[in-house]
Amino acid sequence: MKKKCFIWCIGLMAAVAAILSSCGQQKVEYKVTASGDSAEAGIVTVLDYSINVYKDLESNSCGNCVDQPVHLYAGADSEEVTEAIGDVVERADDLWEVVSCEGNTVVLREKEAGTVDSIGMLSAPEGITLTGTVSGRDVPVISGKQQEAEVEFPKNPQRLAAVYGPSYELLTMLGAEDKIVVRADVQTADFPWAEKVFSRINKIPVLNNVHTSVNFEELMKYEPEIVYTFPRENELTQLKKAGVAVLSAETEETLEGVKNQVRNYAATLGKDAEERAEEYCRYFDEKLSWIKERTDKIDEKERPDVYYAGVDILTTYGKHSDIIQVIESAGGNPVSCELNAGNRTQIDYEQLMAWNPDIIFIDHGGMNDGKTAEELKKEIQSKSVYKSLNAVKNQQVYASPSGVFYWDMGIQKILLIMNMAKILHPDEFEDLDMEEEIMIFYEKFFDYSLTREDAEKILNRENP
Repeated sequence: MKKKCFIWCIGLMAAVAAILSSCGQQKVEYKVTASGDSAEAGIVTVLDYSINVYKDLESNSCGNCVDQPVHLYAGADSEEVTEAIGDVVERADDLWEVVSCEGNTVVLREKEAGTVDSIGMLSAPEGITLTGTVSGRDVPVISGKQQEAEVEFPKNPQRLAAVYGPSYELLTMLGAEDKIVVRADVQTADFPWAEKVFSRINKIPVLNNVHTSVNFEELMKYEPEIVYTFPRENELTQLKKAGVAVLSAETEETLEGVKNQVRNYAATLGKDAEERAEEYCRYFDEKLSWIKERTDKIDEKERPDVYYAGVDILTTYGKHSDIIQVIESAGGNPVSCELNAGNRTQIDYEQLMAWNPDIIFIDHGGMNDGKTAEELKKEIQSKSVYKSLNAVKNQQVYASPSGVFYWDMGIQKILLIMNMAKILHPDEFEDLDMEEEIMIFYEKFFDYSLTREDAEKILNRENP
């Protein structure tokens, strides 16, 4: 009897060991503690998810829209910040669960041992300091640029997922629209021209709310071979675990980044796509050189101060964004060129008034169910607080054109530079026919023939 019991115990221990082995080591726990009494406007980042901290209710154009269920306002204390972190993880994360959220500390734990390879960067706006402590299984904490999942790209991919905003127009330009099996909701939500120009876009299944997070299980139903997506570490990790190749977006800090992105996409698709990419890059260089040959000769005193707004009036682009080069190439002086920030960074009303730009461009309006660019234009022109701005006094507020996608990101950026140059320096670019340039671009890269009336509507942000 003792021998049988001993054998049974040995068997039980082996089974337990096997289970433990299959489950991997301990689960990772991540304790995040906030200190400080009053957050300024900015962004809280935890596990590669972002929580907007708005200056006030007025500056929050999205409100409680579906893409932004969790947000804060300036003045939020440490307990409010940790509560928001717990909330956003519960809503958006498939890898982590909230163990506890008490006072100024929230404890997170991976749901399944072995699924987390690293922990994304942790940051908060001035006034609040976040510290993270890892326990359980040891994993690296990423403090800088996001890492891509390291899975080899297939040689002849047939099933592509266009999750990142500009990825649909990019893949179409590279001749791969027929290989897209799933796409993002944002690619048609505010772009009726995309529905007109892209032949398959309304026939392709849609992933919703991709700006917040991607539903991994829903995405995998379409069996993608390559996913073109956002640089969110947790989602990249999931794709890596599933053996799916991924190309994630990077912030474009210079105009060279536009061409680099096109070439990176093409490299995943093959020789034909790479030839198309080089055709685009030659076009981009030729047009940019033509513009700069003229604007480089413009005296500094003749360059107007330009402010570029996106999402809302008090959101702009800093020195780590290629919008600075866009404005400079077009012959303008970017007022935010010293702002230590990248894309879509919040400023306060006082900063905008101090810059007092001569010309204001608005883009990305309508994103996240916020106000459209046209509504933002009317707002800045009608509100008394903005009436002293030179751009408003002189009626120099413009809504940037928008065709199949935003012009300030993706491959249509060269059209943005041309149009901006014509607005800033109409005499120097009197011979620039923007309607004609739009028609040529769409024919060359989207294989779609626009009428002059179509091009004029795109230029004026009008629907088909």
